[in-house]
Amino acid sequence: MRGKRITQNILSNWMALGVSTAIGFFLAPYIVHRLGNVAYGVWVLVASLSAYMGLLDFGLRGAVMRYVSKGSAQGNHAEAQDAVSAALWIRVWISLVVFLAGAVFAQVFPRLFAVPPGMEHAARTAILVTALTVAMNLWCGVFAGVLTALHRYDQLSLITILQSACRAAGIVWLLQHGHSFLALVLWELCTSFLSHVMMVVLALRSYPQLRLTLRRPTKEVFRKLWTYSFYALLINLAIQVVNYTDNLVVGAFTSTAAVTLYAIGGSLIMYARQIVGAMTTTFAPLASTFEARGSQQDLRRLLVQGTRAALLISLPIELALFLRGETFISLWMGPQYAHPSGTVLRILLLSLIVSTGSAASGGIVYGMEKHKRLAKWALLEAAANLGLSIFLVRRIGIYGVAWGTVIPSLIIEVLYWPPYICHLVGMRVSFYLWQTWGRTVLAAVPYAAACYLVERYWPVRNLAVFFLQIAILLPLFPLALALVYRVELGVMLLKRFPKLARFKLNGRNEYQSSPTSVR
Repeated sequence: MRGKRITQNILSNWMALGVSTAIGFFLAPYIVHRLGNVAYGVWVLVASLSAYMGLLDFGLRGAVMRYVSKGSAQGNHAEAQDAVSAALWIRVWISLVVFLAGAVFAQVFPRLFAVPPGMEHAARTAILVTALTVAMNLWCGVFAGVLTALHRYDQLSLITILQSACRAAGIVWLLQHGHSFLALVLWELCTSFLSHVMMVVLALRSYPQLRLTLRRPTKEVFRKLWTYSFYALLINLAIQVVNYTDNLVVGAFTSTAAVTLYAIGGSLIMYARQIVGAMTTTFAPLASTFEARGSQQDLRRLLVQGTRAALLISLPIELALFLRGETFISLWMGPQYAHPSGTVLRILLLSLIVSTGSAASGGIVYGMEKHKRLAKWALLEAAANLGLSIFLVRRIGIYGVAWGTVIPSLIIEVLYWPPYICHLVGMRVSFYLWQTWGRTVLAAVPYAAACYLVERYWPVRNLAVFFLQIAILLPLFPLALALVYRVELGVMLLKRFPKLARFKLNGRNEYQSSPTSVR
């Protein structure tokens, strides 16, 4: 039953992500060509600043998820109520700070990023409207934490789908009638408001025992929330620096038009990362349950199978983008974007491919509340990212910003992550790397080789043919996987169809009996 619920949650997340990604995919070139490189670059910079405002969440959503999940499961609704009420009270003040910070940003924004004179007023107003949107998102995000804690991913996905559809329809209408990017920012505020109204109503219906009060939390409740959320805050701070500083550095040291070139490649990285994140976000509560039971075997199984699943889903996408990214961008956005945006994409993919393997282990670390060391690494990576990006952008332009992001990430992901997570679950690094990376990459070789040959010898002139080529090549990956994982596949078939036992497929529990799995 638990496995069925996990599968439903993952599928709900993927459905919402699929709709949002499809809308973004078709909408992005339309917006770029309607607004132009400069106006689109200003819009991207405004969105990047809004992400930094979101850091004032202080990690409270994670704390709300933990204590609501724990309180609802144990019937201790008072604990859940205290956590949610305290988070709401704290976020009232945080929202006020966000709006004031937006007012300050609005004054200095045109000077920091060389906004054209004709767009200065619109840019300042957009910053203020965005600050209001972020403030509302922070306050209402508490209720998103409640729904997540109750495993109501179906309701969260429904809200996401409806908001994405309304947002896209409004953007198309506004651009067709000649409105500027400021109108898009105002429409973003409207759709966010409507989605949050739905979120509050659904959260209160899903947890009817929740009784909320807006009063100052006690020191005990405040200390409990802060103890959990402090390191989550540091990690979120580092993630924001890594994911959103690039556009700001490009805008500050090159031009707003160059932001568009960088953002096109970066947007594809974001889509690929979200596909894995929609699956691995369910791992943290599961790891918490296993750790509470003292089940190291289940934690090892979750680590290996979760990492495999993340790689199986992401590698075909990442390899296709790495080998055929320029062609895809040329067909998607236009030939003028192919080389600069495609080069940025290929550089950033080096980091993404490696970090994909850590997506599952990251959820396990959060679930075991062992993210203190992760916070230190994340801050070091963020500082190195920012410093290298500023240093290299002066020498090799937007490609330098991409390398400034990739180099620190590779060091952390390759040298530090595998030993740490293997130590936590009691598994040898060599066993972990072979069972996850080694075998999966081996299975991906035929597919990667086919992508390279098709890119070189089968020219394509439209996206329909491009996707047809990918569809023709994609079966090579599961066929190779079936060969590499034939023993595990045989064991799975035996469990599903016991009558096949007469064929005597040899299998074993690799997480329990293997001499290389436990130390």
